[in-house]
Amino acid sequence: MKHARYFTGKAPIKFLAILVGAFLFILAAFTVSAQQTSEAQFRVKNENTFNINFIQFKRVEYVGTCPGTVISPDSQSARFVSTKTPAGPNRRVIIKNVTDGMETNPYPYTDRGYNKGEFSEDFGFKLGNSHKTRNFSVLEGENKFLYEIKENDQVIEQGALTAEVSIQNLGTFPRQQICQDQVECRDTSDCRDSKGKKRSCRRECFPVQQCRCP
Repeated sequence: MKHARYFTGKAPIKFLAILVGAFLFILAAFTVSAQQTSEAQFRVKNENTFNINFIQFKRVEYVGTCPGTVISPDSQSARFVSTKTPAGPNRRVIIKNVTDGMETNPYPYTDRGYNKGEFSEDFGFKLGNSHKTRNFSVLEGENKFLYEIKENDQVIEQGALTAEVSIQNLGTFPRQQICQDQVECRDTSDCRDSKGKKRSCRRECFPVQQCRCP
């Protein structure tokens, strides 16, 4: 009778360990790749410097006869750049803001030329939650963006990036109306006859005060 062969289990266990190790290595590599979504950046102009993926506004609250909230600047000028795919002929970049709280039909987006120099055409970031034709809407806090770089009609790079939007509160201040005395003149009667022709008429002038908020 042939003797049965018995396995100690060491070889299968060693093979299983190698298999599990390879799986964990692939998973770790995928995780690192997922975290490093892209090399894309926003270069945001801030007075005489540029901020990277940081958009800053200032807010002033007014009370008095002219209450209200003023955000400055009205918009922040910025450009897009990818260190992976530089600007080149026939290239454009389409960027979409998919942050929670944005209107989704459509998401705010911008479509800019990316065909010469180092950066895309400039665009303006502005606070808002819907698509604007002149500015790119953002919300306070972390904003999430998806982008595509196209050459002609072919997508040559796509990815995601985030940018932080900060609003610095400068305080609350009184604000009063600015009033000016002016002279206003009006005709005292209709200056046309029954046939609609112009005729001379007397004008009366009187002082008025016009007020406006600064």
